[in-house]
Amino acid sequence: MPKISKKTRVIGAAVSLVCSFLILVVPLLVWPFDRYVLFLNELLFAGILVAIIPSAILDFINQRWLRAIEKELPRLVRGIAESQETGLTIIRALDKVIEDEMVHPPLSIELKRISVQMSWGSSFEDALEAFKRRINSPIVGRFCALVLEASRSGGEIRKVFSATSVFMEEMKDMNQDTDSQMRPYVIVIYVAFAVFIFTAVILVQSFFIPLEGTSQIGSNAIVSGVDVYSDFFYKNMMMSSITGGFMAGKLGERRVVGGLKHGILMMVIGYVIFLFLIPPLWM
Repeated sequence: MPKISKKTRVIGAAVSLVCSFLILVVPLLVWPFDRYVLFLNELLFAGILVAIIPSAILDFINQRWLRAIEKELPRLVRGIAESQETGLTIIRALDKVIEDEMVHPPLSIELKRISVQMSWGSSFEDALEAFKRRINSPIVGRFCALVLEASRSGGEIRKVFSATSVFMEEMKDMNQDTDSQMRPYVIVIYVAFAVFIFTAVILVQSFFIPLEGTSQIGSNAIVSGVDVYSDFFYKNMMMSSITGGFMAGKLGERRVVGGLKHGILMMVIGYVIFLFLIPPLWM
């Protein structure tokens, strides 16, 4: 699982937005306006997916890499603490953790980079600071600050690492408990979206379509405009998918960007259901 740099993610998002813009604009320049309006919902659907799918994929890959490192971090602290029980320094304890394969990739790969940087003449502090910048995680940042302070202070620091190992295990359990507690709220968002889809289908199929072509009460005018309501529900479905996905990401992962995958899933499901139960304008 590779790391996706911030620069790569920004470039991917920019290219996706440009492609999405072209999907919406090029048909407007090429097609007659009536045909463009007829397929507008499909163009919006394709444009939104093209805009967010690459960013969602890159973010998902990068988060897997980051979580794999954070998952191995308590084991690293425990390995350093155990190695120091034999009287090794922090630097030598870190080397022993690498040699004994106490941690797994991708964290072990990053630790080897620290070792290589020090073999090229970098100080331990500089190599650790570079490691902190590469990972860019609050948990890793706290670990690096602890190790740097322990390295500078010297003296009896084995108990510090032993206590830190226990603390990080507790933090890991707390994060898992938080994820479990927030999962029902994410499910509520999916349920709310399902209720919206169900309500839209019922209104169109059981109310608007049967009334089309009938005379209005007290008037000779004919009830029409079912296509307008169908178009309205299509656009609302796409907007509800994106906003609901962002809410699910914020609640489930404490990150708005983490909701892109939820938005994609809800929008695809909603469009497929609408395609069969509320036919689009071109069908």
